[in-house]
Amino acid sequence: MIKTLRAWWSGPGNAEVASPVEAALRQPTENAEQTLALMAKAFVLEQQRREAEARRSARFKRWVVALLVVGSLGLYAALVTQALLPVPGVVAKHPSVALVRVEGQISATAKLASADKVGAALKRAFEDENVRRVLLYIDSPGGAPVEAERIMDAVAESRKKHDKPIQAVIGNLGASAGYMVALSADEIVSARYSLVGSIGAILQSWNVHRVLEKYDVKSKTYASGSLKGMLNPFEPGTPEAEVKAQALVDEMGRQFETLLTTRRKAKLTQPPATYTTGEVWGGQNALALGLVDRNATLETLMAEQPDLKLVDFGPFDRRPTWLPGWLQSMADGADALRTLVNP
Repeated sequence: MIKTLRAWWSGPGNAEVASPVEAALRQPTENAEQTLALMAKAFVLEQQRREAEARRSARFKRWVVALLVVGSLGLYAALVTQALLPVPGVVAKHPSVALVRVEGQISATAKLASADKVGAALKRAFEDENVRRVLLYIDSPGGAPVEAERIMDAVAESRKKHDKPIQAVIGNLGASAGYMVALSADEIVSARYSLVGSIGAILQSWNVHRVLEKYDVKSKTYASGSLKGMLNPFEPGTPEAEVKAQALVDEMGRQFETLLTTRRKAKLTQPPATYTTGEVWGGQNALALGLVDRNATLETLMAEQPDLKLVDFGPFDRRPTWLPGWLQSMADGADALRTLVNP
């Protein structure tokens, strides 16, 4: 392709034209003086031809670079424009069940499973006049508890304004903060082969100070309080830090336990300590323990409501999947810009 364009840029038929040196060598001469004169003229012409070719090649390269730059800027501008535009609203045209998804790690920076994006999808679903009920589809290993709490608050606020039933449907996994989100629904449903649970809290930190000691490398921390650097992985932990870290996770675990017992109440079949070991259970065991209300799948639930259509309200990943990695990064930047401009 590039060679073809370069040949076109250089002009038609140049490849078939003999060089001035060859043309000079083919001309008959009567003496050595004429031959030398022709050779000198041929070399001058050849040098001029090469210089002209170099100028054309440089112009061609500049044009190619300019086209690439303009094309890249144009594509980036299109991505930014797409990101800044409001998300196209999903509308239920008939009596429907709205599907809102919580998929993947729950965090503020998640492309889909963030409180901002899930909350916006919930708002659209509850406000749609044709939506009769909402299904909160959860397939998540958990994540940030504050983001889960924000999603729960979004459910509560939407229900205050629009009294519609909401079911949580656990897919492959509804664990930790994922199960916490499920507790915001009227009913929790899981498949028989779903994994449910992991109720509790965890706080992790590396401890690599012995590796540093092996290479005679030492870390020095200056902190205003004895526990300010308690999670510093480059220095050995202290008994005081161990006690504080355990107290933190115990408190968060108690809060999760209180949420569980408050929301599930008489549905739990075992003492609270049974549920706070951090383990997960299969869907059938989760039903026996009272963590879920029944075993069913999304298809089972929709079969029970043949008069209602299932409408997916997202959240949706608006990035084109065909973009190469570096352009995907540009799309991520555009999406971050949209979040700043349209919070």
